[in-house]
Amino acid sequence: MKYQLETIPVWKAIEASAPCPLCFLADQLESQYVRFYVGDSVMTPEIRVTVNRTGFCPRHFQLMNDAGNKLGVSLMTATHIESIRERLRDDSRRLIRLASRRSPRAAKAYRATVAEMEARNRSCLVCDRMDHTMRNYAYTLARMYGDESAFREAFDASSGICIGHLPFVCEVARDSLAPRRREEFFAALFEIVDRDLEEIHGDLGEFAERFDYRNSRPMTEALRNVVPRAIRKLTGRLLV
Repeated sequence: MKYQLETIPVWKAIEASAPCPLCFLADQLESQYVRFYVGDSVMTPEIRVTVNRTGFCPRHFQLMNDAGNKLGVSLMTATHIESIRERLRDDSRRLIRLASRRSPRAAKAYRATVAEMEARNRSCLVCDRMDHTMRNYAYTLARMYGDESAFREAFDASSGICIGHLPFVCEVARDSLAPRRREEFFAALFEIVDRDLEEIHGDLGEFAERFDYRNSRPMTEALRNVVPRAIRKLTGRLLV
């Protein structure tokens, strides 16, 4: 049932002619989860507990701050800071106790404490939820390519996926598809991606040629957009 439900958004992403269907889905998920955490859920005890424990990365904190619910974000952040202060007090006691010790065991405990602090700084509820759902979407895409001829035709005619999502899809497919299915999917996937990269490379060359004063051909809309398109293909995002 879960697989069937997730075919719907994957199909929509392909039908939207997005440069990368997984980027299209990730953007939708990100907006959905940011709205969730700045909405009424911020007052739910169980949500506050998970926020206090995990927190958010800089990007998603910024998106929540920009979402408009300043009061909700301030309340959520205040309780998160309380949780951080409590854990930092434990870290401080541990590091002070270990600071002057020179044994290998003390050095190992010191590094473990610092590593734990770094891991907390990297944790993010939105990223974790997105990663879980995106893995399901990547699995669904690979399954649909093998199971549904209509989807296979639509995907073959698409731009494939961005380079940023390529290793992610390969990892998920490696863990979820039978060897023969995996071989067929990889062959098709890399051919589609290379075809799109070849087209972008050619358009970048034409774009550059338009700056030659001897070239009288007009700058088309497609060529004006080729640099952002190339960035999206390579990174999955247009940096602004």
